[in-house]
Amino acid sequence: MDFTEIINNLTGTVLGLAHANPLIALAVLLIVAYLIYRKPVFFFSVFMLGLILAGVLYMIMSMSTSGMSQKEKLIHEGKEPENSLRLPGMML
Repeated sequence: MDFTEIINNLTGTVLGLAHANPLIALAVLLIVAYLIYRKPVFFFSVFMLGLILAGVLYMIMSMSTSGMSQKEKLIHEGKEPENSLRLPGMML
């Protein structure tokens, strides 16, 4: 997934939410504007912390999907994983 595609999806989601709920969007916009005006250091530090946490979450999710694709491939091939043990007399 390209960076511009991620930004386009994100802005599309935010704009869709703003069009569906204009009062909530206006309230959030006023709160953000107030925080930027009154306490810019606090706002930008919380914003940067949020960006860092979002990046870590994205990294964790992208790393977990690579393992899922490997698991799906094993399931569709019908092969058993190398570390599995089949006991005699048990139907699995």
